[in-house]
Amino acid sequence: MQSNLINAFYLLNEIKHALIELKDKGVAKTINLSNFPLSYEEASFLDETLGRGKIKIIYEGSELTVWQESKIAGVWWGEYRNSNGKIVLRTIEITFYPELAKSQVEDIEDAIKDLEQILSSSHPSYL
Repeated sequence: MQSNLINAFYLLNEIKHALIELKDKGVAKTINLSNFPLSYEEASFLDETLGRGKIKIIYEGSELTVWQESKIAGVWWGEYRNSNGKIVLRTIEITFYPELAKSQVEDIEDAIKDLEQILSSSHPSYL
């Protein structure tokens, strides 16, 4: 093992254990990369090892959030920006799908109301 990559190997081991827990128990985990003192070499090694997969999710709310699947199934890169576009958080998320990218129940409730409004105003017989 290369001694200058100790934190990167520690994170890869943590990811492996989180993947096992995700598979066996359905438990997701988020690793805040800001909490790990990664050197440039370690960050580069981790980036190269996990790589990038084919799925990218972009949430364009008041702040921009991007999730990029890694080439390791169940492992996602997360990048959260503030309203000025500055990166405020980088994560590795071990999950089937990023939770924040899912439609939220309250948003679905609003969508139902919107569709009911559209139907009642244009075609009331569908209600």
